[in-house]
Amino acid sequence: MLSNLFLQFTHIELLISYPVKDILTLVKRDSRFNVKMLNDIYFEDSFVDESAHRLVMNNVVSWLYERGENPDTFVQRIIDRCAAFEAVPARSVLRSYLPYVSQFYATEDVRQLCLDIIPKRYPLLNESKFLRRELVDGNRKEYFSFRFDSPGVLVTNPMRWFIGLVQIGPILLNTPAYEHIEFKAAQTSFIEALENRATAEMRDDGFIYVSGIKVGKYMTFGDCLSEYGLEWEVEAETKMACIKAIEDVVDEKTGAVLIHKGCYYGCPASVVFLDYKANVVAPEPFNKLMSAVVKQEFDSWQPIQRAQEQLLDAMNDSVTIIYYKSDDSISVNSKHLMRNVPARILRNLLREYTATGREEYENREFKRDPAICMDPLRPNFESRLNRVIAHINGSDDPDKPTEGVKKFFEIERHRRGGFRFVPKCKIIFREE
Repeated sequence: MLSNLFLQFTHIELLISYPVKDILTLVKRDSRFNVKMLNDIYFEDSFVDESAHRLVMNNVVSWLYERGENPDTFVQRIIDRCAAFEAVPARSVLRSYLPYVSQFYATEDVRQLCLDIIPKRYPLLNESKFLRRELVDGNRKEYFSFRFDSPGVLVTNPMRWFIGLVQIGPILLNTPAYEHIEFKAAQTSFIEALENRATAEMRDDGFIYVSGIKVGKYMTFGDCLSEYGLEWEVEAETKMACIKAIEDVVDEKTGAVLIHKGCYYGCPASVVFLDYKANVVAPEPFNKLMSAVVKQEFDSWQPIQRAQEQLLDAMNDSVTIIYYKSDDSISVNSKHLMRNVPARILRNLLREYTATGREEYENREFKRDPAICMDPLRPNFESRLNRVIAHINGSDDPDKPTEGVKKFFEIERHRRGGFRFVPKCKIIFREE
């Protein structure tokens, strides 16, 4: 599970820049977008898995292209808003920096410290390290390397998002963005970087062509390392083939730069080069963040909150669940789901969830209820819970097919002796 921080920035930018009716066309692109996911993205202290990151980022990029918009411009707007401290999720940001507050007040270079703590703040980066760090004429020139264990799992082309994430760091701590940052090598393949906006053709001469123009050539990762005078510990990886871009490739409709001249694509790791003025220190690096937290206690966050509520309402993503006392049954959106003991288990769970919002439950709570487990010595609750889950999932039996309700909610047996209720939309529960 990963922090939702950068997804928060992305979602807030959508809520500010686009009307709800337009955002609806984005969230309806994929059935996995639901109220729970949008709330997990929006609210502070939430965590989402890597697949959610990929789902959101890839769909946002595709959606922007369909609208004729440049995704790089979208990311730059996020950076610009941070620079103006406009609509910054200040509490979430402040919490992410809390373990390092004392270091930032003691450091001689805020921006270098921002880079130093990247591996700790962003656990999605693996084997992150600096290959070389130099101080030349008052400027720091640094080569930072990292990799994803499974390239493309996080985002098909994470390059623009990574640069945006790195640039935001110092800005939020009251210091300027890095003067220069660029990828020298990327795990992203040449084809992935094209984002289906252009077609690449490999010819027998060892070069890559786009629209008949020679734009890349086959090299090795070792060639990249040699070009920049960098050392690498794993010799076998230096011999791996990659493609060096010899020309920029620009999307004709949006002006987005898909391929960056000089960058090596399809490498075993990414290498980012930063060139920035050394020893930039903010006397009070957290002042603006603290002010933003205070401001958001009043009215500056209300328009964004209203937009979020309008979006959730417009999705019309809710389910009505009724427990009928007369025949000990439960219906979902007026369709019968289960009766007797399974219905009572779900009823008890929904009573608690709708009253308190609680999602984690212990088996023993239900074992003590005589209406569910009549024999305290042999409660057999686990098999009863299995029946509830089976009703929720529906039957795959072609002779007796039933439609489940797991698009609305699920029950996960994620640990021994307990389970989790997973709502995927607004739950309306009552008893009659």
